[in-house]
Amino acid sequence: MNVLLLWLCFLIDTHALFTPDNDCGKTKGCYSDCGDEGTTFLISWTSDGTAVNFTIQVELASNADQYGAIGLSNSQSMGDTSVTSCLMTNSATTFAAQNSYNTGRSNSPVTPNPTDGLSGETGSYIGNVFTCSFARTLTNTNAQVFDLNSDYYILYARGSVSGGNTIQQHAVSGRSVSSVKVDLQSLTNVCAEVDMRVKAHGCIAIIAWMILANLGYFIARYYKPLWSSKKVFGSDIWFLIHRVLMVSAAVLTIISFGVIIQGKFTVGSNNFERSHPYIGIIVFCFVIINPILGILRPDKQSKYRPVFYWVHYCIGAGVLILGLINIFIGIRLEETDTSNQAYYVFLGYESFQIAMIVVLEVLKFLEGKQAKPVESDREMTAVDSDGIAKKEETRKEKENQPYVNNTTRAMLKIS
Repeated sequence: MNVLLLWLCFLIDTHALFTPDNDCGKTKGCYSDCGDEGTTFLISWTSDGTAVNFTIQVELASNADQYGAIGLSNSQSMGDTSVTSCLMTNSATTFAAQNSYNTGRSNSPVTPNPTDGLSGETGSYIGNVFTCSFARTLTNTNAQVFDLNSDYYILYARGSVSGGNTIQQHAVSGRSVSSVKVDLQSLTNVCAEVDMRVKAHGCIAIIAWMILANLGYFIARYYKPLWSSKKVFGSDIWFLIHRVLMVSAAVLTIISFGVIIQGKFTVGSNNFERSHPYIGIIVFCFVIINPILGILRPDKQSKYRPVFYWVHYCIGAGVLILGLINIFIGIRLEETDTSNQAYYVFLGYESFQIAMIVVLEVLKFLEGKQAKPVESDREMTAVDSDGIAKKEETRKEKENQPYVNNTTRAMLKIS
């Protein structure tokens, strides 16, 4: 299972590559992912003074109804973006272009005429490469069809088409945005860039919270009966493992925070996604506070020990939940360029974790109910004919009860 979590860090859809155009930057302007071995999409353009002639090439695995689109925006987010899409329908026998506009995450065709200012549409689907060409006039009376004399960030997206002319939300990894504004009257060659700091931040956070912190929580909550008669450096083995895991998670959280911090907190295109950095700051603060509380924990005989336990537990469990929620939000962010498979891996893992918690909590509850009458019976009968107490013997018998310990060992092997 933990191998799947590491795989989650690098889940980007893989596509066949096609050869980039050597004329890019010479006789035409281009925007692509500029891979050394090829590219998965290419948007090229030339201007004739009255219109910009665009060509969109996209690697698509099948000839199902799909689209490739270019978006023009004054920011690097998908909201408030003028979009022109090339649609491939009817098993790659029909090709068309249309203008639309993004409001937040929603896309709608411009009205009254989504093809106004477009002409010369041609298309083909050869060797898994969808190619579409069209001309778009430099200016348009519709404010949602942007003036091509200005510079914009270029957004690329691909996705499916329904009903013959309705574009669906783009594939999670089928998108990119230029790092600089582009002059469509120039012959510049622009490459889509993946910010490796974002990738590093996400991978470190996944290791910290979906692996280390999760294991630390389970060890402290459910595995105390294991190795209960053994100690290392005067401490229970479970406690040493818990401490190492949680300190490691805290260190990695601090590192991931340092990797991504840029002094700005605006990400995403809605309030849910914009909460990511704020939740991250809360997690960062408590991930420092909780280990300090652990160091300052009262002695076992202290009357404050139960208070410490519940405060430490509630903070730890709460921060773990917030950390996992924030990872889910992070997967949704456009900046991560993460594939749809990441959702399934994340949801599958968390479903498995919840199932484990339910099973172990039930076993813990049943063990508690079973232990009370047994302990009461031993208190009355644990004296031999010579009046010598057998409490030590009964304690060992209790520790050796297979009811929870064997199940816990089995669950430990699964996790």
